[in-house]
Amino acid sequence: MSGNIAEGGPKQIPYAFEYKVPDDFVRLSEPTESQGWREALAALMPDADEDQLASASAQMRTSLPGLSASGEDTVILTAMCLGTEDVEGDERLSMGLLAVSVRPSGHRDRLLAAEGIFRAKEQKFFAREGQLQDLDSPLGKGVQVRQDMLLAAKLPSGPGVMSTSLRLLTLPAGFAAQAGVEDPTGVAETLRPTLPVASLQLIIPAPRDYCVYVTISTPSVFLLDSYCARLAPIGRTFTFDATDPAPER
Repeated sequence: MSGNIAEGGPKQIPYAFEYKVPDDFVRLSEPTESQGWREALAALMPDADEDQLASASAQMRTSLPGLSASGEDTVILTAMCLGTEDVEGDERLSMGLLAVSVRPSGHRDRLLAAEGIFRAKEQKFFAREGQLQDLDSPLGKGVQVRQDMLLAAKLPSGPGVMSTSLRLLTLPAGFAAQAGVEDPTGVAETLRPTLPVASLQLIIPAPRDYCVYVTISTPSVFLLDSYCARLAPIGRTFTFDATDPAPER
C-alpha cells in the first residue's frame, strides 16, 4: 500500500506498507454511500433479500462510520464483519468496523513517536482515575483501569501502542425511527439513545514521519477479547518499505 497523505498539511508525506486483514472482514468499497454498505452486507448475509439489504445498509451507514472517523486521518481501508459468535453457549451478534488510516507524526524516531503517543493516551485515559493496575501480557506492557487499557507493544515491524476503551455512544435524535422502531407516539423522533461501544486501536509509527492507525469499533462489547484477537494479528503482519527515498523537504 503506497500513496500520499491528502493535501492540506505543510507537505505531502509518502507512505508505503503492507499488511493482512482477517478473512471475516469485508471491505467497504465506499463507506460514505449506501451502495458500499449494501455490497459488503450482501457478501456477509448472502440469504438476505433486497429490502433487508437496503434497510440494513442504511442503518449501518448512519451509525457505524462515526465510530472511528477522524478529520486528521487519510483512510486507507474501511471494512466490517458481521455474524454470530458463541458466548457461554449462546449465539450472540458480532459486528465490527475496521479502519486503517495514516496520520503525520512529525517524528523520524519511531521509539520517540511511540513514547509520545503512549504518554498522550495515558494522560487522556487515566488523568482522573485512581489506582492504576500494571499489565504484563503477551500483547505488551502497560496499565489499565475499569474501562481502559493501554499497552506498549513490540511488533515485528517495530514499536507500537495498543489501547482498548469502553464508552457510551450517544446516537443522533431520531435514530430509533430511522432504524424502523415502531413509535405511534412520535417520541422516538426526539430520543437520543446510547449504545455501549468498544474501541480498539493499534498505532504503529513508521520509519519516517507518519503513523498507521488500525482501529476496530464494535457495539459487541461482550466480545472484546475476540476483537483483541483480531487486532493483534493485523499488527504482526505490518511491514514497511525501507527502500523508499526520503521525502523532499
